[in-house]
Amino acid sequence: MKIKLIFLIAGITAVSNVFAQDTLSVLFLGNSYTSYNNLPQLVQSLSSSAGKTLIIDSNMPGGYPISSHLNDATTFSKISQGNWDYVVIQEQSQIPTIDYYRYNDMYPALTDIKALVEQYNPCAKIITYMTWGRRFGGMQCDPNNTYCSPNFVNFNHMQDSLTSAYLEISNQLNIQCAPVGVVWQNILNDTNLVLHSGDNSHPNIDGSYVAAITFFSSIWKLPTTGLNFNAGISSSRTQYYQSISDQTIFSNPDRWNLNINKPIAGFTYSIIGNSVSFVNSSSSSTNNSLNYLWSFGDLNSSAEQNPNHTYAGSGIYNVSLIASDCIFSDTVTFQIQIGTTDLNEKQSETLKVFPNPAKNKVYIKLTNNSATTNYILYTVTGEIIFTDRTFDNEIILDLSNLPNGLYLLRTSEKNTQPIKIIKE
Repeated sequence: MKIKLIFLIAGITAVSNVFAQDTLSVLFLGNSYTSYNNLPQLVQSLSSSAGKTLIIDSNMPGGYPISSHLNDATTFSKISQGNWDYVVIQEQSQIPTIDYYRYNDMYPALTDIKALVEQYNPCAKIITYMTWGRRFGGMQCDPNNTYCSPNFVNFNHMQDSLTSAYLEISNQLNIQCAPVGVVWQNILNDTNLVLHSGDNSHPNIDGSYVAAITFFSSIWKLPTTGLNFNAGISSSRTQYYQSISDQTIFSNPDRWNLNINKPIAGFTYSIIGNSVSFVNSSSSSTNNSLNYLWSFGDLNSSAEQNPNHTYAGSGIYNVSLIASDCIFSDTVTFQIQIGTTDLNEKQSETLKVFPNPAKNKVYIKLTNNSATTNYILYTVTGEIIFTDRTFDNEIILDLSNLPNGLYLLRTSEKNTQPIKIIKE
């Protein structure tokens, strides 16, 4: 099957090759700010409209701080089930603005719940849910009026305090933050739209939709512009909300630690005769050990960290390395020359495959001067799965009938790329 792909995303550059999955599982831990308008369901519907499958579960008792989740049997049961890709954690809306509770309750509790999540879900990543300020600000106090926040003069004053709190602990714990409150702030400062409900605290449906699109991008690392799910809101408003959310997140992704879990693939090499020694320089911001898949460009591959490889003859070979950390991966490819060869034989084609690892399909981009390109998919033992010819430079390969494993894709220009299939 050959399908030409055209992507038009004005002004937004999405994160590419971050992870391959079309299915992710997310546990939402929060309170009424999460349960209002069923935020997890909204994120799931947005994911479906993008062709993604989001498996969700939640525990959202009203008024719950993170510290209560630590002692909650339901929360513990859901965390200990394991197999979560993400756990979203929302603090009670006032606590981050009150210094005493920020430093003595929120930060220690988030640290402990992160450790609990990682104990049962070694690959799970935490996303903090940055909430929004009250519509008109005001002083926030505990029930006994023992500890209070400053008397915030307006929404922006309170939002700045919330933003500071969430980013500070997210950076301390090296975790991602979904900047819902900042997206709200950018919308409210740009328009007369109302995102609060009648109590000037909780979200109306527009406010929950804005939270949902922010979470969609935080989870999938993709912009929302063009998604057709609108939660019953007018098309013009949803398009505006999507635009503001995408600009907020992708114009400064490092501020929200959007790419913090992505490994960076890299290697160096030295050549003696036909033998090459590869030194892996891949890195990761997590404590997880990376997995590696090499393709040496001659139908051979390796899963070693620092392999040595001897080529059968002279030539120019495309060597690729996939560095994987749970659901996240990165691929780097270098072209190496073995022996003496005519430089005119150097391939004119660049072969790009994404996502990689993949689940059900991969997208292939070819850059060459030929009218047609032949390509072959085969196993690492040389068994040909299928071969085809394309007249386009952008194609899709259907991998849904193939089992998990490592495969190699080779074109008529002798470019080779490894493809790893992971269905579960």
